[in-house]
Amino acid sequence: MIEFHFIRPFWLFSFVPLALFAWFLLQYKPAMQAWGEVCDNHLLPYLIKSHGRSKRMTSLMLLMMSAALMIIALAGPTWSRLPVPTYKSIQPRVLILDMSEQMLEKDLSPDRFTRAKFKLHDLFKHKEAGQFGLVVYTGEPFVVSPLTDDAETIDALLSSLAPDIMPVEGNRLDTALEQAGKLITQAGFNNGDVLILTAMPPSSAAINEARRLANQGIHTSVMPIVKSSSPESLFQPLAVAGQGELIAFSDTSTDMEKWLRTTGKSHQFSADLQHDIPVWRDQGRWFLVPALLLLLPVFQRGWLQRITA
Repeated sequence: MIEFHFIRPFWLFSFVPLALFAWFLLQYKPAMQAWGEVCDNHLLPYLIKSHGRSKRMTSLMLLMMSAALMIIALAGPTWSRLPVPTYKSIQPRVLILDMSEQMLEKDLSPDRFTRAKFKLHDLFKHKEAGQFGLVVYTGEPFVVSPLTDDAETIDALLSSLAPDIMPVEGNRLDTALEQAGKLITQAGFNNGDVLILTAMPPSSAAINEARRLANQGIHTSVMPIVKSSSPESLFQPLAVAGQGELIAFSDTSTDMEKWLRTTGKSHQFSADLQHDIPVWRDQGRWFLVPALLLLLPVFQRGWLQRITA
């Protein structure tokens, strides 16, 4: 009962007109008193049938108590909470980042790799977008993070990534795509989305792997990290094979937002047990029962006369 309060406390202001109405009824002169001003008192019993002051006060008290209980019910008294489950997006998305030497080219300032990391920073700001995973690759793929809804942790890992820390050289996008598909399926998902950030046109092996993943329900999109007016002819086959999108690189975050909107059409949701919304349980219904019981005398014959007489 420490948490007792009213959900709609503004209804308590109704006690003001109720008090005025009660005062009016108490000041109201019954017929016996009104006739007493124009008729001798010893004749009144023969002219008017009186129900007595005590019965009148009892009727008024029952009426006021019933009205008061109804006001309390409308105000929404509560002392307990009802947990309401919330849901979070679990749309799986795996980001593949090219860390080959070609990403150090400076056609984009300061270099391609830095600009690619900026894009990922923009993406990880959308915490409600679902689950993210990150795979980097050169001649071999390396998992930086499996699928998780903690985008801030992945974002913090970006600062430690650099092409010169990779143990092998090369550019095997096909193996990175295979690893991304494993991350999605091993997490229990039947479908998902992959976004590749690369400066190298895809090989035939990468295109075939993207096509295989698309047949499994995992769509592959690509964002060329190059300063070129028309990279479509080089990267479009990969997007077509992966049934994804070819996203043109831009200086703003609109390109990433576009990809999130496109892939968000097939959102999956699960219950978020750690973030239930506590909703106060309205207990006003318990006050309506006695309020209605107190109104039962209203249905007796002559009840209105008992108040006014």
